[in-house]
Amino acid sequence: MLSQTNTSSIRSWALTIAGCLVSALGLAQPGPGPNEKAMQETRDIAAAMLKELGQTLQTAMANGGPENAIGVCKTQAPEIAQNLSSKYQVQVARVGTRARNPVMGVANEWQSQALKQFESRLARGDKPYDIEFVQLTKSGAYDLELRYAKPIVLQPMCTACHGSPDQISPEVKAKLEQLYPNDKAVNYKPGELRGAVVVTRILSH
Repeated sequence: MLSQTNTSSIRSWALTIAGCLVSALGLAQPGPGPNEKAMQETRDIAAAMLKELGQTLQTAMANGGPENAIGVCKTQAPEIAQNLSSKYQVQVARVGTRARNPVMGVANEWQSQALKQFESRLARGDKPYDIEFVQLTKSGAYDLELRYAKPIVLQPMCTACHGSPDQISPEVKAKLEQLYPNDKAVNYKPGELRGAVVVTRILSH
């Protein structure tokens, strides 16, 4: 049973993850942009992804610590993304600067561009909640594709699964080796860019 202090820390950690998506348009590309309604809907979808994931991780941590939370990222996080994608007819995903899941977590070209810009802005002192990536490209003859990303910055408690070798318990290491034999998502420090939540959607004229 966790102490009240640990429970409060877990709750704070989960809320911090969700709070990464407080939005302010920061990286719109040149040329006409998406209308504000489409932008706000997209921000809300991304926020819903991290809010639900944060709550699920909070429950898992409270019931079994970091070892229990690993399974959430492997199975439930993709399910949350898929459910939101189906509900809103968009594509929702998470990508990492270093992939834990090489099948689902590797950034494509535009997502890599977003991550690079996030790293630059964080390095110059910009706050995560002030940063987002927005790109509008042509899709087919008439439609536009809106590409949106928001940074995920490593929180202190995340070092239990993503930190240096001395920060990860033997039990967590064993679980990671079992589920992710090609894991690259370690040796992160608090405040470092971990990845992004990304949303892609088609805007019809």
